[in-house]
Amino acid sequence: MNFIGSKVIETERLLLRPTQETDLKTLWEILCILDVNKYYLTTKMSLDWEEEKVWQYKKLERAHYPDTFQWSIILKENNECIGQISVHEASLEDGKTTDVSIRGIGWFINPKHQHKGLATECASEILKYMFEEVGIHEIKTGAAIKNIASWKLMEKLGFQRRNSNYQMKYTFLEEPEELYSYGMTKEEYKKRNT
Repeated sequence: MNFIGSKVIETERLLLRPTQETDLKTLWEILCILDVNKYYLTTKMSLDWEEEKVWQYKKLERAHYPDTFQWSIILKENNECIGQISVHEASLEDGKTTDVSIRGIGWFINPKHQHKGLATECASEILKYMFEEVGIHEIKTGAAIKNIASWKLMEKLGFQRRNSNYQMKYTFLEEPEELYSYGMTKEEYKKRNT
């Protein structure tokens, strides 16, 4: 695995770049939207910017580290930050970190820019980068069964539904949700993209 960090990636409509200070509050505002955070956030987040910005600035310090794979999603037409995509160390259900070449993936986009194919455009390029340049062996991820748009997108991208579902407690939901488990190996990626 090559620890080469979050290089700038350009797609037809998007610029994917490491998060900048000017993105922080915008990304937080998007995450404050219930339709965005309910099936995304699994860690503590304050709905008060003054409290939350301490954590956001700590994350910003790591934005250019070679082991950080996290991008702000920028619309090229107007330079608007519309969301974020990240590839991070995957965890087993017992919370232990797996091999560093196995990663998880997650993204969120402002609802006013959803249903335009932007998540597909963005995630496709990040998968290409992670498998072809970074050299990871596998991505493991999941989607709440109730979050139909998310798991349909995963399947469109080529993720395979694995045989085991699991439970996850999202930050702003009262009860744990059942998730479909998805994965994609480097071999599965190559087979789909050759």
